[in-house]
Amino acid sequence: MRRADRYGDEVYRILADIIYKKINDPRISGIASLTGVEVSNDLTVARVFYSVYGSDEDREKAREAFEKAAGFLRRELAARMRSKKVPRLVFVEDMSLRYGESIDRLLKTVNDQKNRG
Repeated sequence: MRRADRYGDEVYRILADIIYKKINDPRISGIASLTGVEVSNDLTVARVFYSVYGSDEDREKAREAFEKAAGFLRRELAARMRSKKVPRLVFVEDMSLRYGESIDRLLKTVNDQKNRG
């Protein structure tokens, strides 16, 4: 396992804990969850992937909330990390859940049409 992968796993664990215990923003709490973290090879940037359970409006609000909380999350991360380097956090919505839902809808439509005709 690459060093960046191990570092990413640690960042993921810590951020998930911080978000669960210290973030009280209703735009995130209960509707958004972290799905993964990818850290650059030089450990300076962490792409934090999240998914949102809700409408397009909920997705936009969650994006805004994560961007607003980025500084706080980075400071909290710095306090808990065993490393001197703390990566800049870039939040990216994980679209795999959305893609899976759209594929399920398409398959259901095809199946319904097949059963009718």
